[in-house]
Amino acid sequence: MSAQVQQALFGCNETRVPCQILQAGPVSLCHQGARFGPISVNGHEVWHGVEFLLRDVGWGTPATEVDAELLHKDAQGFDLQLTAHIPCSPEDVAGIWNPQACLSIVMRVRGDVQGVLHFSVQATPTHDIQVNRCGWVLIHPLSAAGCAVKVSHVDGRTSHSQFPQEVPAWPPFTNVKGICHEYAPGCWAQAELPGEDYELEDQRNNADASFKTYSRSNWMPRPYVLRQNQSWRRELHLRVVDFALAMPRQPTFIGPEDPGSGLSVPGGAGLMRLGLAISLPGNQQAEQHLLKNLEQWQPDFLHLTLWPSMPRDAVDWSQVRLLLDVAKAKLRIDICPRDNPHHEWCAEDESAAQQLAESMRQSGIAPSAVAALPCGDRAAQFLRSLFPTAAIGGGTPHFFAQLNRLDRSGGEDFMAFTVCPIVHSAEDASVMQGLQSLPSMLATARSRHPGREWHLGPSWLGARASPLGRQPVSDGCQRVPLAAVDPRSHGLFGAAWLLGHMAGAAQAGVNALTLPALAGDQASDRHGGRARVASPTEAMLEVCMQWQGLQAIELQPISTRLAPLFNWPLAAVMGVGPAGREILVANLTEQSQPLDWHHAGQWASMDAQSWSRYEASPDRSPWDDRGVCPPQLVLNPYAVARIDLPR
Repeated sequence: MSAQVQQALFGCNETRVPCQILQAGPVSLCHQGARFGPISVNGHEVWHGVEFLLRDVGWGTPATEVDAELLHKDAQGFDLQLTAHIPCSPEDVAGIWNPQACLSIVMRVRGDVQGVLHFSVQATPTHDIQVNRCGWVLIHPLSAAGCAVKVSHVDGRTSHSQFPQEVPAWPPFTNVKGICHEYAPGCWAQAELPGEDYELEDQRNNADASFKTYSRSNWMPRPYVLRQNQSWRRELHLRVVDFALAMPRQPTFIGPEDPGSGLSVPGGAGLMRLGLAISLPGNQQAEQHLLKNLEQWQPDFLHLTLWPSMPRDAVDWSQVRLLLDVAKAKLRIDICPRDNPHHEWCAEDESAAQQLAESMRQSGIAPSAVAALPCGDRAAQFLRSLFPTAAIGGGTPHFFAQLNRLDRSGGEDFMAFTVCPIVHSAEDASVMQGLQSLPSMLATARSRHPGREWHLGPSWLGARASPLGRQPVSDGCQRVPLAAVDPRSHGLFGAAWLLGHMAGAAQAGVNALTLPALAGDQASDRHGGRARVASPTEAMLEVCMQWQGLQAIELQPISTRLAPLFNWPLAAVMGVGPAGREILVANLTEQSQPLDWHHAGQWASMDAQSWSRYEASPDRSPWDDRGVCPPQLVLNPYAVARIDLPR
């Protein structure tokens, strides 16, 4: 892949470790650096991955750096030995920090002709290191949801159950030493996890499409210290008990029988409202462009979050008034009293809210929605007295995990949370696959907090804030889990992810979706000191922000749908714009994807080639006009297609 194509796709030229396929009998294993997975049998994904991870004091996941690798392969299987280390930041070293401070690792992975995989690691800290967790992590794919499972516990018990369909707030299985699950009808696979007290969590809580089993219970004290030069060893063993011989059929997608009637909105929900996050202040160039877009797009609402660290008198309400007037939009405002999910409103919070209401009143601003994050009966009643015409919301400014563990709510008109797909992993495929978790999140949320509207966002690749502590430092040019800035936001990858997020939200019946800000540190454009060039995300939004609402559209698969996101590995939404009905389709993978299309219409695509031409000549369109729709549309990696339907 050329540097130009990589820049167009990912917004950076960060070198990625290539994936190497290892074979152990009928079992195939993808080896990428110090990560192993997916692990498959005849096309069936049995385990999504295995990795030895360190979680630092801020719950960040520093990358494992491989220093040396020795691989032996023969007819009997393979034997891989890795020498690696995990760097440590100054905040995690107990004592005087040294730039060489790390966890030194010697790892061995063996696979035999029977398809049994053995993982072992010896870890040695160079200094006293504070960690929240360190050990093997075993990941089951989302396809395991609803599948039978037998769990062996450290006290000798064996429990029989299923992987959950809804998203449990807390680990459904604890005190684990072994997991045997049915990965295909009548076919079982076993994992042995000796030497630790493991727990299994549903990672849809953090927008991952997986179930994660990790060492050391959440109930144990943390952080704890790994002592200098004290080595320790851990093992993990995987065995496929029954081999599935038939390969699963891959879905081939065709357009809906009638693109005008092929819309699917669960529960009779109406069009999903689209809003835009705003952050103040911004630089002059970004603000001028923001005003231009607001005037043209006219989003349904603007969304301003007041964080605990933000002085209330720091908001220039005249500037907010200007943005609202230009956009002809309503205002949603989020009040985050303190960074504490169990905080109860008190007189101090009510006084601050009164001052806020007075400042807004003096500026002639009457918000249409006010959320206290979190909320509850007392806050809801008080906010209704201050903002009698506004809808009152609750929930969390953070991720679904924080909403799912919210121990109180009541009196709200709507509930809200955000999505960040890089909480645990910034690997490309995992980030995209996490889009499949959104329908399950909303189904779970509605059962826990019935009778409310659901508002989502602002969501983006980077984590705008972390409820877990400090965030990892990112220069914006590398993929870093839980970082505030992700370079892929500026590439086609970011546009495809956001369209997939919009499709998942519409499929789940979300009432209002906040899109990421176009100005500020996490903005979807990047220009630096040169002339401003829009991002692929902005070019995609240029189309759908002018629609009269947005709906999910279900492409019809020839074979059975395999994933909870309608059209995986495609994402599709539809709306009515100035030119009539339009469909946007995104390819969520790094491989080209076909879409059979037997209808009239014109189409255009935005891919790495068209985007590179646009960046070289910004006066031309980033869309490649393809003319009349052929019988089969081919979407290049992470490309977005626009289909204009006849009037």
